[in-house]
Amino acid sequence: MSVSSIVMSSHWGREVRHKYITQESKVLAVVFPGRNYSAERSLLDYASKLAREYGCDILLLEYGYQSARAELKREEIDIVTEECKAAVASLPDYEQLLFISKSMGSVIAGRVAAEMNLQQKTSHLYITPVADSMPLLRQSRGSIIYGGSDPTFTEEHAAGLSGQKNLRVYRIDDANHALEVGSVNESLAVLLVIINFYHEFFRDALTG
Repeated sequence: MSVSSIVMSSHWGREVRHKYITQESKVLAVVFPGRNYSAERSLLDYASKLAREYGCDILLLEYGYQSARAELKREEIDIVTEECKAAVASLPDYEQLLFISKSMGSVIAGRVAAEMNLQQKTSHLYITPVADSMPLLRQSRGSIIYGGSDPTFTEEHAAGLSGQKNLRVYRIDDANHALEVGSVNESLAVLLVIINFYHEFFRDALTG
């Protein structure tokens, strides 16, 4: 296994360092963080660790505004998307892609797949997607995990995906946007359930 950094300039005047883990795989897992949720935080960290256990190469993206410790303006999502496309394009061609995204990252992941014509070989793991990603979710295949108490992705949004045969939708009762519930112990128990959903995603994507 080899670990390196892909260093690129960004619109925010700071270099970004995308962590690239290779183990001679034909499958690349790309991790798209949330607005304020980095790839090192638990939901994405465990997903990337599992990707490694399943033998995938991994690209952990860093957004330019995160590197610069700046606030993201809504209109700058286009810039983040273009910079993520450049990072993916800089890598060798892979037979299969797994896009793992959290929150706002669901919009970026969906756009990268669509705008780079990668949908046919991409499976998505959408973790607490946002409402803006709905049109992109309908074009995707993979899994969605959302919290029953998350105001950014509601039961109404989930119902709007009921006819999508290529999507598995998992609801975590009473969980918030971080997929946490009342107490620490309860949240840890929920995390184990979520990791089992991750396993299902990887098994489906890699053997389907």
